[in-house]
Amino acid sequence: MNQLKATLIDSFNQFWNTRPERDRQILTIVAIVVVLSLVYLIAIEPALTGRDELRRSLPVLHQQSAEMQHMAQELASIPSADNRHEVDRDMIETEFSSNGLKAQTLSVNDGIVRAQFSSATMSSLQTCLLNLQKSSGLFADEVKITALEGGLVSGSFTLRQAGPAGPN
Repeated sequence: MNQLKATLIDSFNQFWNTRPERDRQILTIVAIVVVLSLVYLIAIEPALTGRDELRRSLPVLHQQSAEMQHMAQELASIPSADNRHEVDRDMIETEFSSNGLKAQTLSVNDGIVRAQFSSATMSSLQTCLLNLQKSSGLFADEVKITALEGGLVSGSFTLRQAGPAGPN
């Protein structure tokens, strides 16, 4: 290894010493330009490009982080299977009436709620569904809503109480 190194150094010295001073200056300048170009292409340019990409993607990542935190808060507010209320007809009717809703038809069987409304506001339906989700772990299984005149809606939905592993 040392012999190869010594041979290469001797070859370079012989090559360098046979060149006139002007050629050596030109070769030195060319070598410096090549080394600086390689340093720029290998180290500086990728860092600048990566920094610009991160600057562009950072707002999107912040928004996604905020959405995930919001979802985590919603998940934390959902009752676990151990401490949620059992679903019964009286509890559902009480929740409906507290939101100004009157179900046209209502059936409650084994954690499944089916209800139909002929005329209600969308905001009261949403509030009612959110309250049922928080208090009893009911999740929308099927929802059909039709817009009526005057900002009212009619619709039907099926809610299912989530099991221990989440909504079915």
